[in-house]
Amino acid sequence: MTSAPETVLWTMLTGVDAARDHIRSAAVESGFRAASFDEDCINIEVPFSLRKRRRAARLTATVWPSARGAGVAWTADPGALNHEYLAHIEETLPEGVMYYHGLKDAALRAGLSLGGRTELRAVVRALARDETVRAIGKGHLNETAGYIVLTTRRLLVIEASGLGSRTLLDAPHGSIEALSLGKRITGETLRVALPPGPIVISRLGHGEGHGIVKSYREEKKDRARFVPSSVGHRSAPDPEIHDSEVTCD
Repeated sequence: MTSAPETVLWTMLTGVDAARDHIRSAAVESGFRAASFDEDCINIEVPFSLRKRRRAARLTATVWPSARGAGVAWTADPGALNHEYLAHIEETLPEGVMYYHGLKDAALRAGLSLGGRTELRAVVRALARDETVRAIGKGHLNETAGYIVLTTRRLLVIEASGLGSRTLLDAPHGSIEALSLGKRITGETLRVALPPGPIVISRLGHGEGHGIVKSYREEKKDRARFVPSSVGHRSAPDPEIHDSEVTCD
């Protein structure tokens, strides 16, 4: 039984026609060929190059209207989708045409440099279409460096190793029993209480863990506004944020 082809989804902040033009121009500028172009699909041929150690490939971009502008689904024929080729195209696109789910703004608030679009894509590819990043930091889960990403749905730890990054932790908000912030000489720490047992994320930069905990509390309050309280039940006040420790039950 053959598996379904891998698909990478983009969201572009332009109309469909402009999105097609941007993709075609970026592909050509990257040294590829726009082999065919119709109303819905762009077929990109990546020529073999011995000098660049590049294998020949064919990519297909299917473009459709979306709420934010244009959606793009990338597939490869035949074989696996080469993320390096897509990264070349994405890096060549004009600034401001790609939607990154609030990731750039979250990194700016945290004072965190994510580098180029390759690093952005490593995080964004793990997100659902309607998922938004609330806060981000960079730390270690065990001894593996990763991006700690709080979204409107989940707390993620995504390996900081480029395009082949693994998702090391995927904890929906409802599975988090408590979230605690601590400080050490090596940086801030997050203790995440989950049903299988707690995990500790260490070596976050100054203020990064605090931002994640604060955003988690705000997100939790927002969700609670839409959940009717039980009759006679009175919730305890939220704990305050302290420099040494924060607990969100």
